[in-house]
Amino acid sequence: METTTSPIDIEALKQQFTDYLKRKQYRNTQERYRVLDRLTELDKHFSADELYFYMNSKGDRISRATIYSTLDLLTKCTILMKHRFQGESAHFELASRMPDHDHLICVECGHIIEFREREIDSLQKKVCAEFGFKPMKHSLQIFAICPNTAQCEHNKQ
Repeated sequence: METTTSPIDIEALKQQFTDYLKRKQYRNTQERYRVLDRLTELDKHFSADELYFYMNSKGDRISRATIYSTLDLLTKCTILMKHRFQGESAHFELASRMPDHDHLICVECGHIIEFREREIDSLQKKVCAEFGFKPMKHSLQIFAICPNTAQCEHNKQ
């Protein structure tokens, strides 16, 4: 099982975003690129509100609406992955940081472990072939309980 992340090529991400905005005829604004710059500084899953507070703490003056709309565009152009863990608000992560991975989520403390398991990839290919589909991507979330919830360092209580 793998848990390594890939380095981020911010210039490639900016070019991908520029191409998407142009193709879909969206305005190319400095605020949108500022959001992209700031979210690449985060190395964990984040919500729109967490990004908003992070950007404000760095002195960026940007509206919540701009953050929400930009996150939506970045998700549509596949720069970001959007997740809903246990009915919480949406959380995002850079798709290129750890491609094709899955999540193990503790239902007690909320801790998330990211992992890659080659057998899941093989199963995806097998199921798609059986039904004549071409695999694109998958998302697996395993909800579980930490080994020692009373002593868990991630416990939010």
